[in-house]
Amino acid sequence: MTATRWWVKLAARWLARVDGVSGMIRLAMLGLTGISTATLTLRQYGHGEYAWPLIAVISVGTLVFTYLYTEGGVWNQMARDRQDLSTNFAGPSMRMNDEMIARGILAAQEKRELSAAERDAIQRELDHAFEEFREGIDLED
Repeated sequence: MTATRWWVKLAARWLARVDGVSGMIRLAMLGLTGISTATLTLRQYGHGEYAWPLIAVISVGTLVFTYLYTEGGVWNQMARDRQDLSTNFAGPSMRMNDEMIARGILAAQEKRELSAAERDAIQRELDHAFEEFREGIDLED
């Protein structure tokens, strides 16, 4: 069931925000760990003077990668894929199986058009299943 309490909605919104950037946070922490390890290794072996150039090269490389990643279309494709995966039964391929859907598939296999009555019945069933699974099932009913 969809939350109705204000504090639950607020907590869910903030958790969703953190979850949305958690991959970037993990990537940044992994990068910092790598830079730290590399600079300590350089210093340990007596090449500490290369630490700042290494950090500069990694920083510029990160900016170039980020630009190419976002402008090259990868970011947009990921956003489209995430949207497709999170439709919550809202898309035609995510609808719940039902006898009415089976009738529509059978009509398609027989290469015939659905009658208006069949089309309306299928749409009613799909809308009912969508509303039921989108908002959750109230156990008190």
